[in-house]
Amino acid sequence: MSQTREPPHPRRIFRQKKEHLPHDIVLNILANLPAKSVLRFRCVSKTWDSSITTPSFISTHLNLNNNNNNLAYLINFASTHIDSHFNNTTTFKSTIPSFIGGYDPTFNRISEYPIPSGFPSSYYYTADSCNGLVCFTQHGYYPWHPTITGAIYLWNPSIRKLKRLPDFSPTQHDWLSTGFAYQSNTNDYKVVKISQMNIPDNDVIETEAEVYTLSSNSWRRVGISLANTFWGLPVDNWTGTFVSGALHWLGYVCEAASRYMILSFDVNNDKFGEIALPDGQQQQLLPQGVMAKPNRLMVFKGKLGFITLDYLLLNHINNDVYENYMRSHANSCFIWVMGEYGVHESWSKLFFVQFENVVSVHFCGCTSHGELLVIKKLDPESNIERKRFTVVSLDLETSLEKDLGFQKVPYIATTFMESLVLLDGATELSG
Repeated sequence: MSQTREPPHPRRIFRQKKEHLPHDIVLNILANLPAKSVLRFRCVSKTWDSSITTPSFISTHLNLNNNNNNLAYLINFASTHIDSHFNNTTTFKSTIPSFIGGYDPTFNRISEYPIPSGFPSSYYYTADSCNGLVCFTQHGYYPWHPTITGAIYLWNPSIRKLKRLPDFSPTQHDWLSTGFAYQSNTNDYKVVKISQMNIPDNDVIETEAEVYTLSSNSWRRVGISLANTFWGLPVDNWTGTFVSGALHWLGYVCEAASRYMILSFDVNNDKFGEIALPDGQQQQLLPQGVMAKPNRLMVFKGKLGFITLDYLLLNHINNDVYENYMRSHANSCFIWVMGEYGVHESWSKLFFVQFENVVSVHFCGCTSHGELLVIKKLDPESNIERKRFTVVSLDLETSLEKDLGFQKVPYIATTFMESLVLLDGATELSG
């Protein structure tokens, strides 16, 4: 007589299978999942939770996501600064963006992250991104002059973790810029604050830097010793450009013939340096005495680059030539890229772009695939729809533009990826 047995309970099957699945294989599977999916598996067991929140797992997950090129495009919506820039005014209204949107490489919306509540609305914010972390820097505005207020935040939108950095030491120096970077050899993160003070009695400009390290959760002073006298930074360079293990800022100097240089900061040895721009080569294809003006730095397909916008007259001998050239080349730009990092001879002018039927243009960033994000203020006479502006992605190799259909002007754009960084620390947001 045959006997029938009741089938085992599904939970018992899962438990049996889980016991026979090596833990390292489980972690390998989890490390290949999106950040939001990994978070859900923390509730499976205490073992899984403790393993997922370890620095080693977070680092492994980050490296796998980088290798998979799981990059979206991050847009920080805050239209006030751009409007002021377009109108050629010096009026800065205090504002904070309402949300950050994530986009795939074709600029289809794939995610939306609301800005954490609690940010004072009476301040102005700049932002930068690295390995899934967004660094918010809070500023106040005195007449014609920005100043940092002492509030800097690291925020991971994917896991809803927020960390306010400790205040830096008081100083009489005026804030110039910040930079946010990843130190690969120690798996650490750094925020660099650059400030400057004019000492009239000695007729010198004193520049100093403070560096915050996430692992120590503290600031320290770092000296800046340069061959040239460093004057300061253009207004559009409020955040550093991180590439090849270093932060970079476009700066003014008085000794250089072009009056511009790149200030660099190696995050592995905390050393500042200078990178010369391609002054001599830049005169090619331009009238004598006319120089293309560097506008902002960029990362072009993993390499350091910069965009020129507008032109400078080096002497007044060729003033008529300069005026004629400006009229025929208004709203045009060159894109320069350093082929081999640190090698001055490897600077090359890769692209020339001429924008038509626009009043002005503003560059917000560059995607990991090399497209530029450009805000164009439109000429009303040639604009049938009477649109005030349009935001486009520009493929430099094909010259194809795509209207992204934004209803608000994006203030800043940077490549972004989901990660678990800060999962082992910081404050979890409620709501």
